[in-house]
Amino acid sequence: MNFDLIEVFTRAGKITWKYKILWLFGMLASCGRGGNGGNSNSGDSSGNGENPFSPEMTNQLQRFFLQVGSWFEQNPWVIYAFIFAVFVLIALQTFLSLVGTAGLAHGVVHAENGAETLQFGELFSESLKYFWRLFGLSLLIGLPVLIFLIAFLIALFFSIQGSNESVFGGTFALFTLAFCCCLIPFMIFLGFYLNQVQRAIIIEDMGVFQALSRGWQVLTKNIIGLIVVGIILFVLSFIIGIIIALPTLLIVVPLMFTIIDGNITSWQPFILAGVFLLCYSPIAWFLNGVLITYTDSVWTLVYMRVTKPKDESNTPILSEANA
Repeated sequence: MNFDLIEVFTRAGKITWKYKILWLFGMLASCGRGGNGGNSNSGDSSGNGENPFSPEMTNQLQRFFLQVGSWFEQNPWVIYAFIFAVFVLIALQTFLSLVGTAGLAHGVVHAENGAETLQFGELFSESLKYFWRLFGLSLLIGLPVLIFLIAFLIALFFSIQGSNESVFGGTFALFTLAFCCCLIPFMIFLGFYLNQVQRAIIIEDMGVFQALSRGWQVLTKNIIGLIVVGIILFVLSFIIGIIIALPTLLIVVPLMFTIIDGNITSWQPFILAGVFLLCYSPIAWFLNGVLITYTDSVWTLVYMRVTKPKDESNTPILSEANA
């Protein structure tokens, strides 16, 4: 490990606290990254299979869905508008996520070069020139993986549907389980690799294919150190993610147990839970953005440390004013 682990994590904390404008880029970067929350669904809402809602609430639900279905039949254009809006939101989410990732890494580089302040507009404009390269990288790596997973799921579905032999079904289930177990470390390794390639594009201003080679070089030469950093950040992100999600869990979990017990007699708990989640979502988004600011700062600093020429390893970085 050719970098000081404690120094990297300490320096990332100082940058995160001093340059708070990077929190905005962390929030943008979080738009395209999956949350840590999970959804728990059950086949029956109650243990005895009975409807957990009162007869009056069930009738209200039926009337509501009938009205919604009738309204969609009378206004079919809403479906196409909804599909269009979904595509627009996905495109906007992708744009903001990639620009946020680039702006965050570029801001850390400026901070390491001694910048006293960082301007949002300057970082945002600088990040735009990396968007298409980062987008092309995402397609180049993510699209083949997505196509392979879809093809595997389709093959799995038709194999199960066309098989009437329990032995074959059990064998195929074991094969699927083993494949998924092997897929997890591959996806983790791919994430490490993609992380280095992105920073080769942003920090060293490389093209996509040049960055692919550079990222592989950085990964293979520093695999042990990167794994240690990844494990520490995973544990840290998991603990902080649980803390961020704790208010949501305190609301959702009791509501789920109430549904399972079948003691729902009013819509008021759902309304209160919805209002709370709506109000807490911006707070959770902000806290998650700060967390991503710190973790991405660590990865950027690690990349800068491992790619720095040896003759510059002990040279202090001075701001223009100090110089």
